[in-house]
Amino acid sequence: MLWNGSAVGNVGISSVDVRHGTAWLHYWLAAPARGRGLAVRAVASLANLAFGDLQLHRLELGHRTNNPASCKVAGSAGFAVEGVQRAKLRYGTDRFDVEIHARLATDPVPGLRRIELRLP
Repeated sequence: MLWNGSAVGNVGISSVDVRHGTAWLHYWLAAPARGRGLAVRAVASLANLAFGDLQLHRLELGHRTNNPASCKVAGSAGFAVEGVQRAKLRYGTDRFDVEIHARLATDPVPGLRRIELRLP
């Protein structure tokens, strides 16, 4: 993601399962660019591209339950909460629960200004 001409984050799709039309969506944003709606617009824009050009049906994402900002990004981009995976992640000796969200191609499209994305 670019903001004021500088790279400030990343949004991507991985673990694509063509047979089932599913994938994992991930994102991060550098602290100076947060709070401006950029991550929400990027996530929603990538989801729209995945449902359109890539013909996927379901996108999933997850965030640590102690990260309310990431939860807000997911919800604002149209991803519904589906559950919690207990103690899924380990950083050092600490374990963290992960809240899972998903958006389907048939879900309502959030009314956000899109970011232009192009496939390579």
